[in-house]
This record gives sequence, structure tokens and C-alpha cells, in this order.
Amino acid sequence: MVRTTDPVRIRAILQTDRRWAVYALGDLAPGFFEHCEWLCAPGQVPGLLLLYRAFAPPVLFALGEADTVAPLLDEIRDVPALSLHIPVHIVPLVKERWHVRTDVRMWRMVLDPTAHRPSLASEVVRLGAGDIPALEQLYADGDANGEAPDFFHASMVEQGVFFGVRDGSELIAAAGTHLICPSEGVAAVGNIYTRRDRRRRGLAARLTSAVAAELLERDLRTVALNVSQQNAVAIRLYERLGFERYCAFHEGMAER
Repeated sequence: MVRTTDPVRIRAILQTDRRWAVYALGDLAPGFFEHCEWLCAPGQVPGLLLLYRAFAPPVLFALGEADTVAPLLDEIRDVPALSLHIPVHIVPLVKERWHVRTDVRMWRMVLDPTAHRPSLASEVVRLGAGDIPALEQLYADGDANGEAPDFFHASMVEQGVFFGVRDGSELIAAAGTHLICPSEGVAAVGNIYTRRDRRRRGLAARLTSAVAAELLERDLRTVALNVSQQNAVAIRLYERLGFERYCAFHEGMAER
């Protein structure tokens, strides 16, 4: 098994399934690459694992067929816990090696630029670094029932695209990005949340549409997002905006 820091080799493997590898391609950028540990399978069949160690526990990403990925998993010996971001066919391999404590079935959805249907943008405003406290307060509204966005960090606002809707001085809805990587032509939409007492007004649709529209204007070739397979309302919303279901995958937490 080969640990590598060669971005050319890594990129070549990720490009074999670009839409699944959106986040991993973004991790090739400076500021992210330093937190990555990459394991590549030798030979002609693509196989790759990424341990993204900026978070605790680190995030595990996998690409490749089961028989190629299995030996790579055996090389991860020093990690007591993992945050999973893995294809369906890799789940049994992880369960053979770790106890999977939580397991959420997800869809990776990818934007078809020709099908993007912009929503009305009334009330939508651009958010910046000065709005980070208001975003944190908004997302805290979802803590009690587990709806708060995962993996939100202030740097995402500073480096990404965020829009919001205010009622007076209060932020009542927002949508943004998890990453934007112009050098790789990828972006991931996320951090979408509407305050619980302001739902069913189309705010999420308008905000997500505004984010998607700007990403397309920046000529980013691959724009994706993740959504729980149980969230039928959100899936329908994203499909109306031009996102299509690309592949199923699993998120969760695993322990030795």
C-alpha cells in the first residue's frame, strides 16, 4: 500500500469519479491539503482512501471497488474513531473493522447547469465575515433536534458564497457553501438552514438558488450537495432547482 502526497497522482484517481470526489478534489487546495493523508492502491485499478485530519475524529473518504479498497482500510491502524463519508459498497468493509455507531443514508446530488431554474431572489442578501455571529446563532436553533448544519466553520463564510434572509436585525434563513475550489472547478453547497418558526415560505429555495447561480457564474463545472435520503422535502426542493441524484452513500461515526 502506498501513502502519497503527489497531487498529480491523487487527482488522476479522483477524476475517475469526479462527481463523487467533489469534496476530496477540494481538499487538494492549499489550506486543506496539509490536513490530508492519502492512501493509493498500486496497479491499474483506481483505489484511494483519504483521512482528512482537520476534524476530530478524522473524516474517511473512499473511492474504488471493494477488493481494491479493503487492503487500504487495513493500513489505518492508529485511528480509534472515524467520521464516515463512504460509498454503499464500502460500508460492509468498514463494519468488519469498526463498530459503526451511527449510519445515515445520503444522496449525492449534482447540479445540471442546463436544468437550473433560478428562484425569486427577493429579500435575499449576501453574507460576509461580519455575519458569522448571526449565522452561528441561526444554526444554534437546530441544535435541540439535530438539524443544525454539520461541519460549519467561520472560514467557509470568508472563503465561500453565503446568502441570507433577515427579519429586522435577525437572520432567519441562510444557505452557503462547504467549499469552493476554482483550481479544480468544484464547489459543494451546504449550511442550508431556516429557523424553525419561519419555515414553509420558500426561503431555502430562494437562498439555495442564489448560491447555485453564483457558482455557475464563476464557471465551476461540478456543483454538488449532500442530503439525507429521508429528507423528501429537501430532495424535491433541490430537484426543482436543477440538482439530480447521482449516487447513494453513507455518513456516520465508527469506532474501533
